[in-house]
Amino acid sequence: MQEYTALAREVRERLGRVGSGLARLVQQREDDFLALGAELQDVARRVQDIAADSQRLNHIASGDTVRHILEELVAELDAMQTLCHVDEDAVDLAMLTRARELVQQLSRSIRDYARVVRTLQMLGISTRIESARLGSDGRGFSTLADDVEKLGYKIVEYSDRIMQQAKTLDALAEKAEASTREMHEMQRECAYSVFGSIRDNMDTLHEVAEGSRKASEDVRGHTADIAASMGRIIGSLQFHDIVRQQVEHVEEALADARAGLDGAPDGMVDDMADGAAAGVEDDGALAVELAVAADICALQQAQLGNARTSFSDAVSTLRRELAAIAASVRGVGQRTGGFSDESCLGEDCGGTAVLDHMERSVAEIAARMLSLAEQGERMGHVMGEVAEMVAQMSVFLEDIEDVGDEIELIALNASIRAAHTGEKGKALGVLASSIQRLSQDAGESTTALATLLREVDGVAGQLKTYATAYLDSSRVSEISGELEGLTHGLREVNGEAARLFAGVGQACAELASRVDHAVEDLGFDAQVAAGLSDAADDVGEMADMLRERLPASARAAAARRLAAMRDRYTMEQERVLHGRVLGGGHAEAPAGGGEDGYGDNVELF
Repeated sequence: MQEYTALAREVRERLGRVGSGLARLVQQREDDFLALGAELQDVARRVQDIAADSQRLNHIASGDTVRHILEELVAELDAMQTLCHVDEDAVDLAMLTRARELVQQLSRSIRDYARVVRTLQMLGISTRIESARLGSDGRGFSTLADDVEKLGYKIVEYSDRIMQQAKTLDALAEKAEASTREMHEMQRECAYSVFGSIRDNMDTLHEVAEGSRKASEDVRGHTADIAASMGRIIGSLQFHDIVRQQVEHVEEALADARAGLDGAPDGMVDDMADGAAAGVEDDGALAVELAVAADICALQQAQLGNARTSFSDAVSTLRRELAAIAASVRGVGQRTGGFSDESCLGEDCGGTAVLDHMERSVAEIAARMLSLAEQGERMGHVMGEVAEMVAQMSVFLEDIEDVGDEIELIALNASIRAAHTGEKGKALGVLASSIQRLSQDAGESTTALATLLREVDGVAGQLKTYATAYLDSSRVSEISGELEGLTHGLREVNGEAARLFAGVGQACAELASRVDHAVEDLGFDAQVAAGLSDAADDVGEMADMLRERLPASARAAAARRLAAMRDRYTMEQERVLHGRVLGGGHAEAPAGGGEDGYGDNVELF
């Protein structure tokens, strides 16, 4: 009896120490668990914020806004390039060349009047000579000779004016031709050089937009995966509550064992009157209570070992998953790096620098095309001057025609007077016929000049129409404004995407640092695991000691008492361990349970 009594006292003390130690172990780490939960909840919130920004980024980079702006840019550039179309056939230059040829022909034709004037002068002299020879019969012919000479001077005057205007006209045509060639060169520069550069920039912008779209989709996909992983981690924090429940159940079981020993007879041999029979009976009861305590200790050794293993595995898994999340978050940050840096969106990535170059190119094209439009307007004015000059030349030509008519009348009058003078005026008749033929020649020359002037006027009219319709400066300004608006809109979208990329990258860097800090602080598991291991060793040692010193009959009676303990368990894993340690079923884990053996017990922070 004394042996069992001392043993019971020792076991009660040890059970009390183990129970108190387990209680302190869980209580002392409660704040660590709560801090870990709060830390992970903050990480989860940050992950959700990054996922939301990634979603907005993907909407901007992959949405219709960028595509519509790029399509409108292409359409407006096509419209501007149409205005800057190069006439490869150079119709305007051909017309100017023709105009100069006509002016040169006009100059040559005007020179023919010099021959007419000289002939008139010779005929006038001959008429005076013949009139003087006839004496009184030739007085009227002298007046006719004066009239012919005066008309000759008029022809000289008018033809000189036409000649001067022809020279001015040729100078205008030469100037217009030089301006037109300059305009053609500017057109080619716009069409092939500047527009070609803009097309290259458009290709780069398309590539940048596509790269941004793919990067945003990649970032969105990875952040969604990170958010899902974070959700699983938050869900896995139930391991703390499960371990806490297991430890509490162990404390309860140890307390029950201690209570059983407290209620067993202690020192009854000294107090009982009948001695031996009663002492043997009480000694057996105490042995049964000690056997129950042994089985409870063995069972709690298994429960504590399972708790320690589950706890260590869960924390190790948490540590690995957090480290993987930190790596994934850094990977997302690296993916945003190429698009979040404004300098990288310059020469290397093509964003901002291309937009700057495009804006400069658009401004340059607009300036050149406005210059072309102004030159076209000036060309229109030049052609207007040509048309006005041709009209003036036509007036002078009409004057020459009038002189020719007057000469013809004079010649007719001379012929009539010569006929009246009879045989004496025969020579004057010949002169009058010559004058008449000369007036006809002058008329033919005038008709030829009129034809040339009409053709020059027609060419000038076509050139004026061509020049005035060459470029619509208002349309150029309109398209230029629309292009500037589109590039500005694209710059705003690009800036918003860059800010989101930068924000996501910065948030990822901060989050990765925060997760690293959480992983570094996740070190209390070693102390908890050590405490659980020490407690498991202690109760295991008591179980071994008691089983060695107690009879088989006591252990059999204890087994029957412990069978009812299974009904108190709240976790299937506890029942499984009970069956494995003490027998009685539940030796295998249920198929529906999780791999960690936690079943459906979920209690988050």
